[in-house]
Amino acid sequence: MEKIFNNNYILPNNFYPINKLKNYLNMGIVRNYQKGDSVVSPGEIIDSVIYVISGKLGITFLTEDGKKRMMFHADAGTFVDRLFQSDDCLVDVVSEEESVVCYFSKDQLLEMFQQDKEVLCEFITSYASKCGYFMHESKEMALYNPSVRVLRLLYKLCLTKGELVNNVYEINIKLSQKAISEMTGVHYVTVCKIFQNLREKNILRKTSNKIIIFDLKRLKDLISN
Repeated sequence: MEKIFNNNYILPNNFYPINKLKNYLNMGIVRNYQKGDSVVSPGEIIDSVIYVISGKLGITFLTEDGKKRMMFHADAGTFVDRLFQSDDCLVDVVSEEESVVCYFSKDQLLEMFQQDKEVLCEFITSYASKCGYFMHESKEMALYNPSVRVLRLLYKLCLTKGELVNNVYEINIKLSQKAISEMTGVHYVTVCKIFQNLREKNILRKTSNKIIIFDLKRLKDLISN
């Protein structure tokens, strides 16, 4: 069996894709959604795994006081687990772009796992990448203060996604300050101030489509200090 490398834990929309599930779409129920359509309403019980064939789903948790918190995105090849759900888990799943998904029940999954162990391996790996992300987030929240959490995210993004272009690192990714706020648990205003400070010190600059890091060493030094 080919070794699977699972380092998909930095971003909440970068989980390991289960490509082999596409071979079993005939066993599930395929549905199409337009941008903005509700896929799962809070409190709805569907007892299925929702596999994303194409498009993107946004998964939001609702708190007891009615506030929403974006948790992760399910891109093509990944899934939303509504098979094992607790009574108090209020999840809102919305199609963020035109999407095609397939619903698999427990019995259907077990049948395909018996037929194809490679599918089972990919499924477990995808689950592990998602667990790794949330474990990573919990560790960051417990060990580091808000500013350091943002700086550590930028540094790790540079190491994993950055490309050296003309002596500067470019992270070609659309990542809003609001998304960084949600990922790190740091207030949006604080995130904006951090980016302003980094720009004034000529350490990095953020655009809508990329993050440009001019001085990776100074960024790392800020984390240490």
